[in-house]
Amino acid sequence: MGSIKVSELKVLFEKIIEKLETEYVDDNELELKTIIYRLIPTEKWDKFDKPEDWFSASEIMQGDLQDDLTELRKLISEKDRIATFVDFDRLASILREISQVENPID
Repeated sequence: MGSIKVSELKVLFEKIIEKLETEYVDDNELELKTIIYRLIPTEKWDKFDKPEDWFSASEIMQGDLQDDLTELRKLISEKDRIATFVDFDRLASILREISQVENPID
């Protein structure tokens, strides 16, 4: 099993921001094309059978990028608001979408 330090994550996030600032000069908006997405919990990441083999219909969770953006913007604008680990999921979904738009896996 691996590990990562908070200081390493800080450097990685700084590098990601540098990349975005290089690609999107003048603070241009990034277009997000997906609205609803499947949320696959990390404990299911190592299941390589067909999704229907490890998810029942009731277990398939959906996320909403618009909701993610709304909640993350509250985190920005409401100075007393404390980040939660749900915000990690929200930000990860936004980063995944940016990656897919810029580097499609199609």
